[in-house]
Amino acid sequence: MLDWSCLLGLPSDPLKDTFMLYKRVTEQYENPEILKKVRSLIPQDVILKATTKEDGNIIPLLKWFKNEFMKWIPKDPLCEVCVNRCDSPNGVSDSNSISSRSVASAAPIMQIKKIIIGDPLKIRKVEVFGCSVCKSEYAFPRYGEILKIVENKTGRCSEWSMLFGAILSSLGIKTRIVHDFLDHCWNESLINNKWVHIDSTLDYPISFDHPYYYEQNWGKNYEYVLAFSANSVEDVTTRYTQQWYLVQKRRGRKDKMKELREIYYRT
Repeated sequence: MLDWSCLLGLPSDPLKDTFMLYKRVTEQYENPEILKKVRSLIPQDVILKATTKEDGNIIPLLKWFKNEFMKWIPKDPLCEVCVNRCDSPNGVSDSNSISSRSVASAAPIMQIKKIIIGDPLKIRKVEVFGCSVCKSEYAFPRYGEILKIVENKTGRCSEWSMLFGAILSSLGIKTRIVHDFLDHCWNESLINNKWVHIDSTLDYPISFDHPYYYEQNWGKNYEYVLAFSANSVEDVTTRYTQQWYLVQKRRGRKDKMKELREIYYRT
């Protein structure tokens, strides 16, 4: 197991850390060296379809990113040690054998043991999982550096949206990150002079221009949905709700945007 003890003891302010993360990530969207490396990842045929910047041409980019490039890491991962274990005396696993498939189907789900808070600009945190059966551990580092995410090609919605935003930016498509503070984030891109919802973690067509999907299908009860760029943070909640009166009720009388902007600009 990797030693992440160097991260222990670092102070953490969740809101400030989130703001700092998105500010530094979107600053990377303006870094020519990072964008050049990110662009080199995209197959040429996908680039040719995407660079005209018409609505439909982002679709092949979304499909390639989700189905061929990135890997999703669940919050309750299976124990790979148990999955790869087999009953043969020599310990060689045959992925096509019935016994191997049986082991995989019966593999235990790993439980989170601890979360180590780190630097939001580098390794922002490490999730350490443990298996109750074989006692093995698995550490999942959560990076804030685009090129580190590129190396791993794994993650959840934050890694997916941070990297996909960089990919869009590398093609000259202005992009920002949207966070709902209810455990999900995605992108918005400026297409035909309009900010459009894009979620690379979802299957097409839901992944493109379906802003009400979360409220309608995931039961999201928003208070604030914010869009982050390198130099600004914007309240975009009205774009993602059809129940604005309920959102206003949750917010109460005080509008927090002035305070939130001040925090963002200070990070």
